[in-house]
Amino acid sequence: MSTTDRVLDILVQEGGYRQLPRPFKVGSISFDFTHALVASERANDLVIVIELKGDTVDDGIIRKVMALTRALDVMRSKRPVTAVLTLGQPRSETVQSISKVCRVLQVGAPTGPDAISAVRDWLSVLLPLIQQPAVETLLDWEADLHVATAASAKGEFMDALIGAAPHGKDAVETVLADAIMRSADAAIVDEGDEE
Repeated sequence: MSTTDRVLDILVQEGGYRQLPRPFKVGSISFDFTHALVASERANDLVIVIELKGDTVDDGIIRKVMALTRALDVMRSKRPVTAVLTLGQPRSETVQSISKVCRVLQVGAPTGPDAISAVRDWLSVLLPLIQQPAVETLLDWEADLHVATAASAKGEFMDALIGAAPHGKDAVETVLADAIMRSADAAIVDEGDEE
């Protein structure tokens, strides 16, 4: 699979982008890029994928991108444009010219076992954030606490503290205060019996 195909696959499968027909129109003007995609739902991006080959003329790319962004301006489009450059290496002047009117991602042609990860990293600004699982699902704090506490710390009091912990600081303080009061009351009663 070529880098260009990987870019297309990642944007469609992971980003929810929709591929536009080739060529696509803005107003009455047709534009032909290697691929063109639009974001769906929450995003509003227009992504053009440009495959740079040995016979690609940088001036032609600059003119096409400038014409596209100008046509979008005339149509009062609010879509941000991102140009993804794959395979070849563009001149720095080309990237500077294009970056004046749109975001430029120079993916190139990564190879090796991490090629897909490298492409995904370049495209990450266009992809939705992946929600990591909550810390609570990764930790079993109750089991860890039972393992960490000494055998002497186990019992009814420790179970009451652990039971109160999910309800917050005030609940734990209440359990602790009740335990202290019971101990103090028992000590006072014992002193009274000795007299």
